Amino acid sequence: MEKNKVIKSVDNDGKEVSVMLKTPTSQDYRDSQIEYNKTFRQALDSGAPLRQKLSDYMVEQDIWNDVKQKKHDEYIDKIGYLEEVLIKGGIKLSEARDKALELRKLRVEFRNLIAEKNALDQNSAEGQADNARFAELVRLCMLNPGTRQPYFQTQDDYDESATQPWVIEASSELASILYGLDPDYDNKLQENKFLKEFNFVNDDLDLVDGDGHLVDEDGRLINEEGRFIAYRTEEAKKDKDEAKMYFCNREGEEVVKITDEDGSENWIVSSLAERKPFFDDDGNPIITATKEAEAKEEDLVTEKKTAKPRTKKVEKAEKDS
Repeated sequence: MEKNKVIKSVDNDGKEVSVMLKTPTSQDYRDSQIEYNKTFRQALDSGAPLRQKLSDYMVEQDIWNDVKQKKHDEYIDKIGYLEEVLIKGGIKLSEARDKALELRKLRVEFRNLIAEKNALDQNSAEGQADNARFAELVRLCMLNPGTRQPYFQTQDDYDESATQPWVIEASSELASILYGLDPDYDNKLQENKFLKEFNFVNDDLDLVDGDGHLVDEDGRLINEEGRFIAYRTEEAKKDKDEAKMYFCNREGEEVVKITDEDGSENWIVSSLAERKPFFDDDGNPIITATKEAEAKEEDLVTEKKTAKPRTKKVEKAEKDS
């Protein structure tokens, strides 16, 4: 990191804020270690368990057990295997695409598996102390560009503003530097490198087809909200003409949104949008009381719209008669 890096961001009210990040000095690291030691002791005194004790507790409470540990190891092995497949090549491109998408899913499942375990670690004495040490480093290295003094004089001052956008952005930047976090991490994952190389994803790593349309894993067109879509003609698809685009279901059937009598909205196949009447035994359409009332109300509205305005002459004539 350059000696002093200025970041421009905003506060909760949208007002621009400039923050200068300095490289931590040896004194800063010593001061942050003091904060670590203090918080660690306070955590122990308040009953926080050590990491090892917390691990034992998770086993006792069945939060983490042999089955989950086995699953954890299987994920590691499977992820490593699929990465090697994509690196080695020598298979059909379509098969490699499937392997890359499988690898994507495995990473998400693996993160979900260990999420609760990692979250609980924050409750350990070491976890609380680690957070305190980092927060102190951020406080010491986040400077006001005008005065070159820390924005926050105490840790309590920092804690009060920790949710401000500019504080979060500066903290993330410093974390990337201190802990080697790569902001381009997702792009460097083996599956995403492969998918980008063969144009299966766009710059945002969203799946696309050969024309750059967003698609799902099975190649069906979707919009940015993830809804299935289609176009009236191939030319409209090529031009991405929204005027000739329509929503559809998984089977490609056109769907439309209808509003029920209770106000709820549903998407149904367009051929079912208008309900046909039921018939009696003689073949005559059955008109329900609700439909009959609706028809009368509609006729009344139409009659009012088509009625000629009453003039004073007409009103006088009616009165005299």
